[in-house]
Amino acid sequence: MSGSTDGTITVRLVMPDRWLEHVAELAPDVSVGEAKRTGLRAMLLRDTDDPRDFYVEYAERKVGDEAATLAAIGFRPREILSIRAYDLGHYRPFEG
Repeated sequence: MSGSTDGTITVRLVMPDRWLEHVAELAPDVSVGEAKRTGLRAMLLRDTDDPRDFYVEYAERKVGDEAATLAAIGFRPREILSIRAYDLGHYRPFEG
């Protein structure tokens, strides 16, 4: 996986419903969940949002296992991870 000389890759984190974007340099072994937390802090400028209230899409599909690394999901440098809030059109998984 190509990236910068320090072994990181450029990740474009976007919140399309809010027109927000943050570009980060992350290691390929960073989990999708950690990338999501990084994007939430950078774009919303606060630590009070619960990451469980959001899900991640890669290549227009929901990432089912946010513990998976960027490398494991096949993420390529400069591609996009979309962070979306669970809402009426996108329900949170049942945890009962």
